[in-house]
Amino acid sequence: MMCSTKSLLLAALMSVLLLHLCSKSEAASTFDCCLQYTERILHPRFIVGFTQQLANEACDINAIIFHTRKRLAVCADPKKNWVKQAVRILSQRVKKM
Repeated sequence: MMCSTKSLLLAALMSVLLLHLCSKSEAASTFDCCLQYTERILHPRFIVGFTQQLANEACDINAIIFHTRKRLAVCADPKKNWVKQAVRILSQRVKKM
């Protein structure tokens, strides 16, 4: 009887742990999506890289996610001229390497 109680307790603890991990991964994937764009214009010298977010994948809007020297992620509208120019500059930097 003692062994089955331990087994039930272990199963319950494992279930709670599994639920906790699943909720964390779901929250993390939601956090990785841009939901709105910045109003500020970033100068390319403060940007170290970028990634593209596509609305037809997992997120609601198309966006360019700029990664800054301060390790911030800034969401920008890919239709804006300053964003297109920054992406062009960053792409040229990569080609030179």
